[in-house]
Amino acid sequence: MKKLLCSLLLGVCSVSSFAATKATSNAVAFSIESNQALSVQFLDSAWSNRENLNNQKIIAEYLNTNPEISKDYETAWKTARLVYFIGNYGYGEKKFVGTSSGVKLFDYGVSAAKIAREVKPDGVEGLYWFAIDLGSYGLAKGIMSSASNAGAGMDALKQVNGLQPDFQWYGGSRILGKYYQELPGLFGGSNKKALELLTTATTKAPNFKNNWVFLGQYYNSTGEADKALDACQKALQLPNQDGKYEEIRYSREAQECVDKAKAKLGKD
Repeated sequence: MKKLLCSLLLGVCSVSSFAATKATSNAVAFSIESNQALSVQFLDSAWSNRENLNNQKIIAEYLNTNPEISKDYETAWKTARLVYFIGNYGYGEKKFVGTSSGVKLFDYGVSAAKIAREVKPDGVEGLYWFAIDLGSYGLAKGIMSSASNAGAGMDALKQVNGLQPDFQWYGGSRILGKYYQELPGLFGGSNKKALELLTTATTKAPNFKNNWVFLGQYYNSTGEADKALDACQKALQLPNQDGKYEEIRYSREAQECVDKAKAKLGKD
């Protein structure tokens, strides 16, 4: 990979503030200087280099400094997207999912998405990454926070469905369905609405693995193990469409779903 110089990312400057080079071992050598400013070019480069555990750690450490987010739509939503990935996959899965460290990281991601929404209220990317960063923040903060913030996240996903329902493989339906599934009825949860939305996702984007995983998890939660088994076995048969570490987690959760369903059905 060619070295990415500061002049390519931020305009004219004398030294490289962000470097991604290919070492002789074919491993990606990646670094971010502490004074690196957020920009679309930098965020695109970080995103393209995310499929490496060491790179993920470097990006996480950088994001934890809470770099200033400009009032630029693309910069803001791409920051929120990067936060979501770093906090949920690979290196960050154990460090940030449901932890106090995750509270800080996802709060930063929510702030980035809020800026995107201020700049462009009907921007699908800002709405979507706001909703799922907010969901991750709630899981890290605790059940009461998750429930109290759910309304804002669900409203954003409803807007996504109205504007661009196929975004992120019908992600609005998939994530909104999970919201309805997980929330108690007192806070707006509904198994009926959850099933409708999750079925929409699998029907409209049948080749996306995680749509079937979410549907299988729903069926396991309602005691319909035979349907859960069918959905998650379907997921395991599908080719990868997302990033490396996203697909690793999807496949692992699909297998966990299969194992849980088989245990309920008394199958080996």
